[in-house]
Amino acid sequence: DEDSIKVKVPTNKADVLRDVDVIEEVLRIYGFNKIEIPSKVSSTLSFRNKPDKNKIKNTIADHLSSIGFHEMMGLSLIESKYNDEVLPLDEARRVYINNTSNIHLDIMRPEMMISGLLSVLRNHNRQQLRVRLFELGRAYLKQEDAFEEKEYITLFMSGASAKESWKNANKNDVDFYDLKQSITSVFKRLGINGFQIDEVEDSRFNYGLKYFRGKQILAQFGQVSSDVANKLGLKADVYYAEIPVDSLMAALKNKKDTTTPISKYPSMRRDLALVVDKVTSYKDIEAIAKKTGKKLLKDVNLFDVYENAEHLGEGKKSYAVSFKFEDADKTLKDKEVEKIMKQLIQSYESKLGALIRS
Repeated sequence: DEDSIKVKVPTNKADVLRDVDVIEEVLRIYGFNKIEIPSKVSSTLSFRNKPDKNKIKNTIADHLSSIGFHEMMGLSLIESKYNDEVLPLDEARRVYINNTSNIHLDIMRPEMMISGLLSVLRNHNRQQLRVRLFELGRAYLKQEDAFEEKEYITLFMSGASAKESWKNANKNDVDFYDLKQSITSVFKRLGINGFQIDEVEDSRFNYGLKYFRGKQILAQFGQVSSDVANKLGLKADVYYAEIPVDSLMAALKNKKDTTTPISKYPSMRRDLALVVDKVTSYKDIEAIAKKTGKKLLKDVNLFDVYENAEHLGEGKKSYAVSFKFEDADKTLKDKEVEKIMKQLIQSYESKLGALIRS
């Protein structure tokens, strides 16, 4: 008609597939040099919200994959019997569905642990005891007349800490600190710091820690409760971590990426062995060090823990801690570092009742 034409593409023009390809062919014959170029070009700029949730999730997934984890995709549906027998949950909070294809999968998962542990169990039942899994998924709860949907990043670890090899003849199984190292590496990769640490208060764990800022929990992780593990029939200890995505995004909201050049001046190291009460945690020692050392203290590291009632006394333990000092503007002098070390020793003695071992 007057507004359109119908064309047939010859066999020697395999790249002409769309209307725009036909237009390009016409322009090529007509001559691109005959087309007037406007003096002004208009375009629309689009901006992504920062932080970009998908980009952050992909960054975490790439990082976890790079340190030996495999991504899993668990079903969002589980059997309600698990919330009767393993992790009891009030009926009023369950999100039931009418699943005609599989009547046993009758509720949306109210939390992420059980569905992930079922995947771990499936691996254990097939002689795959060394498991490193992570998942980006959602949990669902009913809130009176509404529904609550939360997104999490979860990690599962069990089995040997290293693959079988002649170099690892005396390999040990993973423990809580392997999981902690993985979680810490995620936060370091994202540049999240300045959070508080405390023991986790959750019946799903035998023991564990939580990272938080005020009322906002950034991560919870630890050893899966023996009760939960036994009821599911797990063949080995399993360590679990969950990171609420909403809390992660809130922590990254006003964060700015910064870089610091490597110092051209040498650093200085000092070690202390502190005998303290068993109830004293390393985080107390670290907090005092950071407050006292301020700008010159670059790193605090716990490299040994020693317990011996005969040598140290009942209810005591020894922390061996290293302190790294560095000045970005000049070479440090011994007297500057010794001054800070004296302040540290005084603080440990007065605040923690510590005895400095020689």
